[in-house]
Amino acid sequence: MNAVLKDNAHIGVMAPSSFVEREDIEKSKAVMEERGYTVTIHDQTFERFNQSAGTVEQKLDALNALYADNSIDAIWAAGGGNRALLLLEELDYDIIEANPKPLIGFSDVTALLNAINAQTGQIGFHAQVFKHLHDFDGLDETLEVLSGTKTAMDLSDTETINEGSAEGLLVGGCLSLFHYLAGTNDCPPLQDSILFLEDTGDELNRYDRMFTHMQRMGVFDQIGGLIIGQMEANDTGRPFGFSLQDIVLEAIGDHDIPVVFDAPFGHGKQLFPLPVGAQASLDTAKGLLNF
Repeated sequence: MNAVLKDNAHIGVMAPSSFVEREDIEKSKAVMEERGYTVTIHDQTFERFNQSAGTVEQKLDALNALYADNSIDAIWAAGGGNRALLLLEELDYDIIEANPKPLIGFSDVTALLNAINAQTGQIGFHAQVFKHLHDFDGLDETLEVLSGTKTAMDLSDTETINEGSAEGLLVGGCLSLFHYLAGTNDCPPLQDSILFLEDTGDELNRYDRMFTHMQRMGVFDQIGGLIIGQMEANDTGRPFGFSLQDIVLEAIGDHDIPVVFDAPFGHGKQLFPLPVGAQASLDTAKGLLNF
């Protein structure tokens, strides 16, 4: 893995999705500075335009500026929410490619992490957003992965649905964002990849549509392994009747690939960071994902 957050790195923060609270950002900034990092909060971070953290143009200007700034070692997304997908058309990939640095975030940031990898080959991290760092119990582990000192996710407490092993590019993130990328230029190469997915708060029938969409786009014909993280699912109204496992196994069909459920990443208390675009190996017998 060639993307790491070095000791005493200079971190730039901007908000690519919904607006964030200044108090959370300032508390997290203090926590990171206590650990020896330099943190620059871009002015756009505190913009508000309806639910969004400013306009699309303000977000693009901020993200492109942080990539162009040679003093910035990494960019940490202030929060998730909505509308990061709108940035993909106009992102300046030439600037990003000329100034490689990891982008860090999850949830809505899934769109940016995968698109930037697809367009430039750069590795980013599906990890906790900046606004939560001040009250996030997993910060030590997150920094170990980001610094390159921890390079494996323990899967010993997960549920193996299909046993096996796989080696390939690690791609994925939030299901409700990733399924929009399949079949576009903003999706990393899926052939033999290890796909990881998580989500929260949606209906089982909507998850069913998302997995069916990916099936129809040929995602499960290509990937070499699948890791499902924490998937909070609602089932309101008339009972759907199909479980999440039913949905996933139907989408996979007769493809003989390793499938793991309940891995330690998602929107809840557990969020093990994963490098999007890194080469990885999955071995269910060893209970490890190495990257």
